[in-house]
Amino acid sequence: MLAGAFRLSSSSRLAFRGVTTTPVAALERSSPSLGGLVGVRHYNFASKPFRDCYGNLPVPDGAKLRADTVAYLNDFNPKLWYDDPVTTILNAQHLTSGQLEKTVDAFACENGNIRLATDQEIDRIITHMKTFKPEKDYREGVRAAEAELLSEFPHQLIGNQALDFLKQDGVTEIEESLQANTVERRLNDQLLQDEIAGKVDICRAPAFVGPVSNFSNFLDLCRKVLRNVELGVPVVVLSRENTTQHMYRWFQMLVRLFQKHGVDTGLLTYASASKEGKQKLFNANPDGALYITSSREVAKLIKSMHPNTVSSTGGPNTLVAPKMTKEIADAVKLSAMIENSGQCTALRHACIPDTTIKDLEDIFSDAPTVSTPQDALSAGAFAGVFEGSHQAPFELLDGYSTHPDNSSIAYRQSSTLPPNDISEQWRQTYVDLTSPKASEFGTDEMVGSLAKWLVRNQPITLAMNIGHDGDMGYARKLFEQTGQVVYTVGFEGSPALTCQARPQEGEVFGEFPIRSQLGAHTKYPVVVPSPTAGYNSHYNIEFLQNKGKDSSADGELGQLLSSVDSSAVRGFCLLLNEYLADAAGAHRGDGSKTGGPNRTILYGLQRPPMNGEDTVLRCSDSTSYDELVPSLVPFFVTNAWSNCRISVDPSNSALVEKLKAVESLQGKVDIEDAAAFAKRRETTSFYNVVAPEELADGTNTKSLEDFPLVGHFVSLYFPLGHIKSTRVDDEKFVEVFSASEKWLKMRV
Repeated sequence: MLAGAFRLSSSSRLAFRGVTTTPVAALERSSPSLGGLVGVRHYNFASKPFRDCYGNLPVPDGAKLRADTVAYLNDFNPKLWYDDPVTTILNAQHLTSGQLEKTVDAFACENGNIRLATDQEIDRIITHMKTFKPEKDYREGVRAAEAELLSEFPHQLIGNQALDFLKQDGVTEIEESLQANTVERRLNDQLLQDEIAGKVDICRAPAFVGPVSNFSNFLDLCRKVLRNVELGVPVVVLSRENTTQHMYRWFQMLVRLFQKHGVDTGLLTYASASKEGKQKLFNANPDGALYITSSREVAKLIKSMHPNTVSSTGGPNTLVAPKMTKEIADAVKLSAMIENSGQCTALRHACIPDTTIKDLEDIFSDAPTVSTPQDALSAGAFAGVFEGSHQAPFELLDGYSTHPDNSSIAYRQSSTLPPNDISEQWRQTYVDLTSPKASEFGTDEMVGSLAKWLVRNQPITLAMNIGHDGDMGYARKLFEQTGQVVYTVGFEGSPALTCQARPQEGEVFGEFPIRSQLGAHTKYPVVVPSPTAGYNSHYNIEFLQNKGKDSSADGELGQLLSSVDSSAVRGFCLLLNEYLADAAGAHRGDGSKTGGPNRTILYGLQRPPMNGEDTVLRCSDSTSYDELVPSLVPFFVTNAWSNCRISVDPSNSALVEKLKAVESLQGKVDIEDAAAFAKRRETTSFYNVVAPEELADGTNTKSLEDFPLVGHFVSLYFPLGHIKSTRVDDEKFVEVFSASEKWLKMRV
């Protein structure tokens, strides 16, 4: 039994507005009919069955969540986290041989005890990982446990997070999680259906979950743990150096509920481990995916330690406006200060013409402050700077000034764009302000310069505000020349902030590394929503071989595939083509019945930025035609083809001859050795350079015997995500942006 995990009164059950069924039923709405779904494209981003997974979502009662959480915090006894220390849990058993150490919260204040596992206890985890044999389907029991956890104990999840991370608004995370979980359960159903049909193999090596500090209740508990284990993928949740208390508490709750609902607790391991202990676990389980959300520096380091890492990374989120107004000033302030600058979508950079350092001083002159998480929750606050006993540590960087009234806010202003790779300064409010001349704003030169900076630095979000004339021209040009996942177009009366995205409505979310450096940080970009186990799944080789033998293509694609030797490669390429034909174009999201803001949403696959920079498929002296063609197909069959080139080493005569035989490739192939290509890169800016050996440079599969899900494979090359208007039913916005050539379209 797990101590200290549950505190519940009969009044704590979560209420759902507009839902007449019980909370369990509200969480477990039946999936849309799976009859008649096409091929194996069910769960791949933007496909028709993917789009059908939206809608019919529960609407939680946020006011009750907030009130119950405040009551929980008021009654919380801090001794609990000392008396019941964070401890390794293996198959519901506590391993207690390690020495006690102290834990700290987000601001480095001591808040409890942790017992790090001994070497012998790490070995016990490794033995369990290697010997535990899961079943393939635990959905019934896991979803019953999930429904009880999120209907009866959400106030504890929010409260523990508020105490540990000092989160001001954990209510919104739970509200969005309840809805996004419904969408992702439906996607999981489709993934499992394909495995049962013999089309996909889900890898059931234990998955590692490195929890994120600020959004753990959704990203870790729900997306990475529950969605994996319900499909039979065991998980090992890893402790953190800070803010580890609140995710340990949800892990305790989960074990208890698994026992109650008859789910094998061998699926759940909590590793309270040192860095050395974690590395030992990684080394023992190389096939297991490691899921993390972190800075780019951390992701790159961890990816070098564990190649099967699937990471989400931050970036300098940017807001653009043609003029500084009171609304825009408030948008900058709220975007920059959200969660004491502790949200992945927090603003780091603004571009507003004719602004000065005095404007920044004025923006933050009335910056809200917060004394405790209880106060923030009671007031409905989400963008305050903590002060007093909860004040966050602050480091002043060279070149920045602190606000005269608040030393926890810093900024700098320049007429030119910031340098590349500006520091995120997590939990510290920092703003870089770019101030072009008003006469330059919206010009091709200004837009092009900003767009190239955005490509080089890859923010998560770009908020583009429109002037009083309503002209969206500059925003469309920025959209077309960049590759963000989240775009927001705001207007007078409803300005765009950087911190706006509701993936359960089609406001698809993702934290992508810089495209040209993607492979150093992650196996695939992470898209929300998606079925998490799919990131470590592959197509069944016999299924692909049969498809390659039994199906064919004509026209230009048929000629391209005619020289492919492997039937499995041919089958994979045909699947790619079918998926792209199904998913291409701009699709409408719908936020009208979810209880949140009702914005006008377009989402879908996009071609690489239309900025004159090419993607180059660089083939070495040993690259085979079969290795090249899968990476070539997504470009070849779509409008992305106009910005794709193939570079081949002249000594690879076999590949050169096959490429010459394909009529549609004429004029697209450059024959050059490694030295010549390197010299060309010194003077030519490319969007991306891909070595296609073993399906994207061997980063994502071990050989041409492993073929990833087509949606994940395409995401290695193409931007994807959403753009939204802050207005309701904004048909003018839809007209302007749905007509953009940025949306991926079929060419052949």
